[in-house]
Amino acid sequence: MKYLLTLLFFAHISIYGQSVKLREIRLKPNSKYFNTTEKTIIYPIIVTTNKRADSLINSQIKDDVFEIDEEKRNINEILAEHINDYDLINLSYEITYNNDGLLSFSIFSEGCGAYCSSKETYFNFDIKTGQKITISDLLLTEKLNSFRNIVFADKVKALTQYKIEESNLANPNIDSTVVNWALEQVDENCINSVKIDDFSLSSLNIEINDICEFPHAIRSQEPSYELKYSYLFISHFLRPKFRNILMK
Repeated sequence: MKYLLTLLFFAHISIYGQSVKLREIRLKPNSKYFNTTEKTIIYPIIVTTNKRADSLINSQIKDDVFEIDEEKRNINEILAEHINDYDLINLSYEITYNNDGLLSFSIFSEGCGAYCSSKETYFNFDIKTGQKITISDLLLTEKLNSFRNIVFADKVKALTQYKIEESNLANPNIDSTVVNWALEQVDENCINSVKIDDFSLSSLNIEINDICEFPHAIRSQEPSYELKYSYLFISHFLRPKFRNILMK
C-alpha cells in the first residue's frame, strides 16, 4: 500500500503478570490527517504461553476495536487501511489489571476527518482460555439487577448534580442555548438508563464505563463522572471464583 509504514515489534516486554507478555505495533499516522514525526498509533498484541488463547484474545481485540468480523484479515493490513482510508491518527492502550489469569485493559482510538471522534473499547479476558469475561461472568446472576440498580442510582446522582451546576453556571462565554442543549442531552439520552457491560478491573475496584456522550458541537460540556466500586463493597455480588482472586 502507498502509505504502509514500517512495523516495529517489541517482543518480550513483560507487563504486570507473570505469564502475559506484550508486543506492540507502532506506526505513524498518515500526514494527510495528522502531520507528526511521532508514532502515535500503538497497537498491542497479547502473548501468553497458550497459542490458542493468544489467537482468541487478539482476534477479539481486532474485531471489537475496528468493528469487523473477518478472522482472515491480517492486523497489519487493517491498521494500514484505517490509517490511510479511515483517518486513524491515535491509538493507545492501558492495562489496569494483569494478575492470576485475569487481564483487563482498554484501547483508545481517534480518527480525524471533517472533525475528530474517538472511542474507548474495554476488554476483560481469562488468559488461560482466551475467553472474554462479561459482567454476567463476574457477578452472581441473582445479584446482577441489584448491582445494576446501584450503578443506575449513582449515575442519576452524578448527572443530577451536573444539571444543577450547569444551570447555575455564570460563564458569559457559554451561550445559554448551549447549556440548554447539554441539559436536553442528559435528560433525553443519559439519565434514564444505565449500561454495565463495559467495565475495567484494577487492583482495588471495578469501574463501570457508561459515559454520557454529547454531539461534537457541544463535546466541551460533556459531563464527567466515575462509577467505581471497591471489591470489598461488592464482595457479596461477586462469584466465588472472582471473589477469591480479586480480594486476595
